[in-house]
Amino acid sequence: MQSNESAVPSTPVRKEGGLDISSEQAQDFLREHFHPDSFAVEEIGAGAWSRCFGFRCGDEELVVRFGQYMDDFQKDQRAYLYAASGLPIPEVKAIGRAFDGYYAISTRCYGDPLEQLDAGHWRTTLPSTVAALEALRTTDLSATVGFGGWGADGSAPHTKWSAHLLSTLDDTPDRRTHGWRTLLATATQDNATFVWGCERLAQMADALDRCAPRCLIHADLMNRNVLVDERGISGVFDWGCSLYGDHLYDLAWFEFWAPWHPEIDVPALRSALEDRWRTVGYTPQNLALRLQACYLHIGLDHLAYNAWLRDWPTLSATARQMRSLVENI
Repeated sequence: MQSNESAVPSTPVRKEGGLDISSEQAQDFLREHFHPDSFAVEEIGAGAWSRCFGFRCGDEELVVRFGQYMDDFQKDQRAYLYAASGLPIPEVKAIGRAFDGYYAISTRCYGDPLEQLDAGHWRTTLPSTVAALEALRTTDLSATVGFGGWGADGSAPHTKWSAHLLSTLDDTPDRRTHGWRTLLATATQDNATFVWGCERLAQMADALDRCAPRCLIHADLMNRNVLVDERGISGVFDWGCSLYGDHLYDLAWFEFWAPWHPEIDVPALRSALEDRWRTVGYTPQNLALRLQACYLHIGLDHLAYNAWLRDWPTLSATARQMRSLVENI
């Protein structure tokens, strides 16, 4: 991937992760620990934290993921409770220990990754993308509590949305990316942008807590986590980053990463979503302030992440994008 001071990379960098497992090892594991009639195992993807294989078991088409974090798989299992017409979520059928980590088996969906669609296919997918965003906004969370990243029991740790956003500043040993602050400090200009962003976000805290709603947020609607077929969105998965908080976060996610995906017409998405809001009689209050906060959090979080990866070109591009969005809203 190439980058320079005047352009962002063509696509976000993701650290490929998960356990180092071959298709043959995956098939042997499935036959021994899941069902002896498991066959046609093929690797179909790897993300930041897990490796994924498709397979068949009798007449069922399934996927198995292997990774080092059970809590991600438990969140996927709970997320199925939020499945709705417009928000298709695979069902997690089994979770357990595997190799030096964990596995999760779920139903398989097919399609092309949302962020890889060409311009024409993206336009035809707009209605189902808006439907998914609205399903997230209107999900019933009355049986849950808190703001921020939620766990397998459905609860999240913070009493305020701003408390979650400001927790981005924390670099504690319990976090997967621990050590990012020391690394970021070596990138003097980008670290200065990080400090600027933290100060701006802190100044917004009280106002945000007076107007931001508490909704279900996916918080990673790219990176091969949304598949699209000829009918529209066919699957939304990988809920490890999911939050409770301001639903504008998922819109801000598309807007933040738009330069990395030039085929995606993000202004058309925003326009279609605003049309839907008018149709249903919904008006988001303090929209500009809330979007600014989302841009800042996405940017700050990914400055930390890319410092941990030591991906300096993407870190600098992210810093520029965050400042541009916040200053030009």
